[in-house]
Amino acid sequence: MSNNINHPSSVEHKNYLSLSEFESFYKFPDGNPLMIVDTGCKIIFSNSSFRNIFNLSENEAFFNLSSEPDISYLLLAITGSNFNNFHFDLFFTQGQDIKDFNFNVEIERIYIEEKEYFVLIFNSLEEKARLEEKINNLHTALDHGNIPVLVTDSEGRISYATNSFEFLLKRDIEYIYNNPLPDILAPYLTIEEKRHLEDCIENFKTWTKTTSFLDMKKNVLYYEMKLNPIFRAGEDNLRFILTANDITNFVLKNQIIKKSERRLKSIINNISDLLFIFKEKDGELFFENSNDNFCKTFLIDKYKSIKKPVNSVIEEKLFGMLVNSIKEFDEANDGNIEFRYRDLKEREYSISISFIDDRVEDEKIYIVSMRDITDQILYQEQLKKAYAKEMNLNKLKTALLENMSHEIRTPFNALSGYAEIIDDCVMEKDYNTILDLVTAFKDVLSRVLHLFTNIVEVFQIEAGETELEIVELNCNQVLRSVYNKMSEFAERKKIDFHLELEENELNIKTDWSKLEMVINSLVDNALKYTDYGEVKIHSRLFNDKAEIRISDTGSGMDTTRIKQLLEPFVQEEEAYVRNYEGAGLGLTVANKLTTLLGGDFNVISSKNKGTTVILTFPSVDAMGADDY
Repeated sequence: MSNNINHPSSVEHKNYLSLSEFESFYKFPDGNPLMIVDTGCKIIFSNSSFRNIFNLSENEAFFNLSSEPDISYLLLAITGSNFNNFHFDLFFTQGQDIKDFNFNVEIERIYIEEKEYFVLIFNSLEEKARLEEKINNLHTALDHGNIPVLVTDSEGRISYATNSFEFLLKRDIEYIYNNPLPDILAPYLTIEEKRHLEDCIENFKTWTKTTSFLDMKKNVLYYEMKLNPIFRAGEDNLRFILTANDITNFVLKNQIIKKSERRLKSIINNISDLLFIFKEKDGELFFENSNDNFCKTFLIDKYKSIKKPVNSVIEEKLFGMLVNSIKEFDEANDGNIEFRYRDLKEREYSISISFIDDRVEDEKIYIVSMRDITDQILYQEQLKKAYAKEMNLNKLKTALLENMSHEIRTPFNALSGYAEIIDDCVMEKDYNTILDLVTAFKDVLSRVLHLFTNIVEVFQIEAGETELEIVELNCNQVLRSVYNKMSEFAERKKIDFHLELEENELNIKTDWSKLEMVINSLVDNALKYTDYGEVKIHSRLFNDKAEIRISDTGSGMDTTRIKQLLEPFVQEEEAYVRNYEGAGLGLTVANKLTTLLGGDFNVISSKNKGTTVILTFPSVDAMGADDY
């Protein structure tokens, strides 16, 4: 027999005013037999479990039962003592009609209405043994199952821990027993986390935390700890159970996945092309993801755009092209979609679309790659221009060699002939003839110089090296200057030469020297190739533009060949465009310089009826004029 006694100095007597008051403080579980007896072993209360096992009820005497030790003597002994409670093992002898023979009995002295009574609670030793076996089995399973489990009381003081938890904390049960759980876990928690754990214990809340531990080999182990408050039915006592689940493999795999995601994200974001992803589900297109270059270029907040309809994220024009391309793809069933797109900033993109068919989710995922080819296109255009310029220069060189061999040799042959005649005249002292020859000599040199000037000008224009000094000027001043210079030439040819200028100032923005070169070349051609009749220089303000006309009554040109004759070194029979024996540069230089100066160049001509060249420039301050 085992027993345990509480000394009266440590426990006060329990007094109740009535049995009802006692029942309100004492809850009687029907699981274990319970009775209340007076000092004479008369039963005044029993629960159903007691009545079923002992076949006794209220007002019957309990001492009639034969047991070892004799319970009646024990009650009498306690009655005569000062002990408040006592428990012992009780064995009933054979022949007793009792279902369970062996019990552990708990006796407690109480007072109801100042009268002494005893509360007896019977616990089956067999049931107790089975329970202890279950507990032992549970302990064994927990220890051998390597499941870290820890139990605390209602205040969070540790009352039990499995071996695996001791191993995890690197502390044995003697160290952690009856210590507050927050203090034991403190090395693995921040100050705020510890306070949170204390708050959860105080308020009976669930607490979770993922933390790391080091094993014996210094490897990092990750555990998810979870603290749950436990209430047992029929008891006021509260417990907490802390479990620790090993999530090391999950965490490591997740770290690998995140590392791969970061690496993939880094790779995608370092791709110069613009990338974005959208999916098609139930006929709708939804934005999924993009790289940083795409977001930066189109000013998109990626995280606010995810899962939104694509048409609310990208430009309307691009969305329309994507929809049309997808439709074409579905019809053609081709593996790739490619097209070009120019955005609102005039940037050109080459777009390629590929897709993944997710049959599980019943959706298509499209990956769009946009490569900015604006600079590439500009470079190609520059190459084409450079190639065209090179071809033009080569053409000019060929034409120059073909034409200049004759056009330069002829005037220099004339100069050589004039020089010989002058030598003879000097010998004969014929000074009058010498004066005439000097005038002709100067005229030939002037035309040769003019030819070289035109050649250089054409090559500069074709090479894009012509420099302009734009100023605001009254174009009538240029016309008057050219008229004064060319009047003597017109008088020698006996041609009527007229100047009709706009009454008001006709201001334009242009380069004085280049405009004068254009007018001088056109007037020179008009005078040279007009044998009779008139040449007229005219200016006016027409439709808010300054208009300059140089007209003549000369031999004219074939209308079908006017465009061709504007090219360098191209000549027509009875050539209108010859500069001294005809180099084919007069109209070319005039046309190209006019275009460089921002003007329009038009030629109206008929064979044997004359030619009119019309130059048109924007007027700086239009003042109005009569119609021409």
